[in-house]
Amino acid sequence: MSEVSRDTAVPLYIQIAGDIKSKIEHGELLANTRIPTEVELSGVYQVSRITVRKALEILVEEGILVRRQRIGTFVSDKKISRNLNSYMGFSQSCELEGNKPGTRFLSAELVKAKAFDIENLKLEEEDKVIRIRRLRYCNDIPVVLEETHFPKKYAYLLAEDLNRSLHEILHEHGVIARNCSKIIGVCYATREEAEYLKIKEHDALILSKDTSYDMAGEPIYCGRDVINADRYQYKIMINNVGKD
Repeated sequence: MSEVSRDTAVPLYIQIAGDIKSKIEHGELLANTRIPTEVELSGVYQVSRITVRKALEILVEEGILVRRQRIGTFVSDKKISRNLNSYMGFSQSCELEGNKPGTRFLSAELVKAKAFDIENLKLEEEDKVIRIRRLRYCNDIPVVLEETHFPKKYAYLLAEDLNRSLHEILHEHGVIARNCSKIIGVCYATREEAEYLKIKEHDALILSKDTSYDMAGEPIYCGRDVINADRYQYKIMINNVGKD
């Protein structure tokens, strides 16, 4: 049985949080498995439910545990980390952390350019774009619902296997993405997005609006990704920062 010490200045809830974290780190509690209920844990540690709840709140705030409404509290799956200081696609960021990327092609069609396309792809109002929609997976779990818009000169993409990496396909056609501008925000899942990402409607998502540029600085594509924040995180290194 797990034990806590009452002969120390360390609060009981801190000890319990540390014990649960240790069990996760040593593989006693595996990712995506439900942990015992507050009632069960209060019996295990011989403490009140309030004490257990405080311990669990710490681990939820740290992203080690995740609460799923009406189901229970689960050990979080490790998030994919994407470093914004370097340019890489979804597949590469997965593989760098030893994960298996995957893609489910949804649709590809020619549609009228919207204001975002016109501004970022340097188009005219009457122009059309190639819209490609895909669902991206990490270890067979849906993580990103991706919509990418290309100018019509990239129409050769419609004849390609779009379950593959778009960057690899572009590279085969002599197009190399050099830089990317990114705007990151928050949105809330529509019914369709929730169904694809296996979450609840209105759950918070990361919203990423990207524009990619070639070696000459010309735009290749712009896009809108909605991302399951429980499974994905961005990292950025900021240098030479001091406090005022």
